[in-house]
Amino acid sequence: MKKLLLALIMAASVVMPALAQEAAKPIWDKGDNVSNLTYRNVQVYKVYDQLDSYIVLYQKQTTEIGQIAIPKKWATGNVDRKLVFHEKVKNVGAYMSVFYKDGDFYKVILNVPMDRRDSVWAVAPNGTQVDANIETLSIEF
Repeated sequence: MKKLLLALIMAASVVMPALAQEAAKPIWDKGDNVSNLTYRNVQVYKVYDQLDSYIVLYQKQTTEIGQIAIPKKWATGNVDRKLVFHEKVKNVGAYMSVFYKDGDFYKVILNVPMDRRDSVWAVAPNGTQVDANIETLSIEF
């Protein structure tokens, strides 16, 4: 009796995988789950407010500090805004997220305190000259 029961269990374990149905694909699985969006985050030290642009000082991968000018006109409009401000999370430093779509610049998000009295914000010194008529952001990481 024990041998018969053992033989049935072994036969069932061999036959069951052959009879099993293929599992349904999850709804999110479209085959090639690779996004065309990529992003990079960098720490922000200072955001200088100027007449027609923001000058952002940020941490590069090395010990250097980078500087980039972002036109204020990118923050206007409801569709295809290239500049978005988010309130930074408590206990997290200010940072900037630069998004790329198919390898080309798409959008920049500044995660900074909205209170302009915060030490991250400052007014650009007199005589600071930057080109605010740019269409894309080329940033060195």
